[in-house]
Amino acid sequence: MVKCNKCGYENKEENNYCSNCGYPLKQTPQEAKVQPQTSKNIVIGLLVFFLLIGIIWGAIWWWTFSSTPSLHKSTFHIMIESDTSWMGSIGGDGSSKSISGYGSATYDATGYIVSVAIQKQTSYGYLTVKIVRDGKVVDSQTTTSPYGVVTVSASS
Repeated sequence: MVKCNKCGYENKEENNYCSNCGYPLKQTPQEAKVQPQTSKNIVIGLLVFFLLIGIIWGAIWWWTFSSTPSLHKSTFHIMIESDTSWMGSIGGDGSSKSISGYGSATYDATGYIVSVAIQKQTSYGYLTVKIVRDGKVVDSQTTTSPYGVVTVSASS
């Protein structure tokens, strides 16, 4: 009787494969050498595959967040100039806040994209809203319409 090295089943001497699980009972010297080499090749192949995936993912991450300035958060200065009362909201970084006032005011907002919507509360006067980043006006709108609305936005 020949005992299977895989499942332990007792097989007849003349069997080349286990009657229970089909595992080879008698390996030629060449078959014995091929199996460990095949397993080793699979392990090496998997390691190389995951290494390449890691390198590709790292390169994509680096390119996206390090070399593309438009994907970095920025600080924006919101400048409101008016000779009347106004109210509205500033949105940035996934949140917004309500604001109101009379005359001129300045607010800061941080994010990838900033948006502002302000409405005059009177039928007279003017309202100008500017978004400034790094000392430069990136968007500006003015209204003199009665109860006029100004909307401006900018991205990093």
